Amino acid sequence: MPAGIRLMLLIACATVALPTKNVQAEYTRGTDGWPEWVAESMANEARKPKLRKVKLPDDTLSTRIPGKPDEPQAIDSGWYFPSDIKAESPLECYIYTTDLDMSSLTNYLAETNIEAIGESYGTVDNRTIYHVDAGATSGYPYMALEWLYTVTGETQTLVAFTKVRVAVKSDIALACTHNAIGYRETFAAAFEDFVASTEYQGSDNPPYYEEIATMDINGMGFGVAYTTYTVDEDGDTKEYVAESSLLPTAASSLMYSDSISYSYSTPDHELISARQVDVENGEITNNLTLERNEDGDWVSSGTLQGGKPLEAVIDGEQTPDSNLGMIAMARDLFAGEEQSVTAKMWIPTADPTRFLDASLTRDDTEVERQGTVSLGPINISGGFDESGNMVDGKMTFGPITVDIRRVWSKGSVFE
Repeated sequence: MPAGIRLMLLIACATVALPTKNVQAEYTRGTDGWPEWVAESMANEARKPKLRKVKLPDDTLSTRIPGKPDEPQAIDSGWYFPSDIKAESPLECYIYTTDLDMSSLTNYLAETNIEAIGESYGTVDNRTIYHVDAGATSGYPYMALEWLYTVTGETQTLVAFTKVRVAVKSDIALACTHNAIGYRETFAAAFEDFVASTEYQGSDNPPYYEEIATMDINGMGFGVAYTTYTVDEDGDTKEYVAESSLLPTAASSLMYSDSISYSYSTPDHELISARQVDVENGEITNNLTLERNEDGDWVSSGTLQGGKPLEAVIDGEQTPDSNLGMIAMARDLFAGEEQSVTAKMWIPTADPTRFLDASLTRDDTEVERQGTVSLGPINISGGFDESGNMVDGKMTFGPITVDIRRVWSKGSVFE
């Protein structure tokens, strides 16, 4: 069984939600209201294309492209690979060797493709979000977005369909697009083969643990989180978390968000410093850092709510717990006789100016290692593995239900 969601990731996702075969969460709208031939065309598929090795001058990576690829073209921070997969329009894949936000890149590629179709054939109208999903493929977190729309020219109106899939891990992003009605399974399989066949020279200090978790918001919006733990030269642990989500707010409106956070903790799991950057619809909303000053007090500083400056001093006598510390507490709780445990956490999405009390209460009389995490009015119930790491959780707050599930992991949280 796949292993681990961070305990506090659920709280972060919950507060945002308020305003190995591949595993995924997905939403598909269907073709109601569209001509019958559109529904029939959605069933179009092609034979599985053969993978072909592509020569690249950059010897730090190699890949295979489905179909009959053209020569790769250099682009800003990467490569572009068009290929014929016998599916009416070419498969277009990309490798970016730089840090990119997954949902922002997914939306950008979709909008770029739709704009190009409009420039070639006419005015774009009747845009409908057809499909959204998120999951794990070959150890990469990925997101998918599909748009169904019309394009009206001088003499006729056409129906168009744009599909995008993006996988991002550390400083590499893999993406594919396709513009033809149907061929959904053909495209998904081609993307998965592309990701699986790409080899990249990664960091000299790889993580000792990594995991991918999916987030389902009311069965309509979907997110994915990628978490890693590495040990630096001083023996401290760096936790890195990249979270992305796609949330249809209407049939033709999409909210996309990304969050990058990282923190350092001692071998005893005490927090040393932390930083979080949140982006919504391509704009930075929060950029916050926590560290000690020369007096030994904690300083939470940066910008929030789109640019408002913040600097708050927190009593240095307080010792906030790292996420690893909270996981260790959960492990010990389920191994002992106590019923609950409380920790102080810095959760900038909830309140960056103070440390909040987060509690875990066990509820495992019937199901082993079940418990509830509480932060103020927010309660998240779920199951934990033997390490104390949450494997699934559910939060209900008013009309919002958030389900989070770990779908892939590698290594062990505690070395």
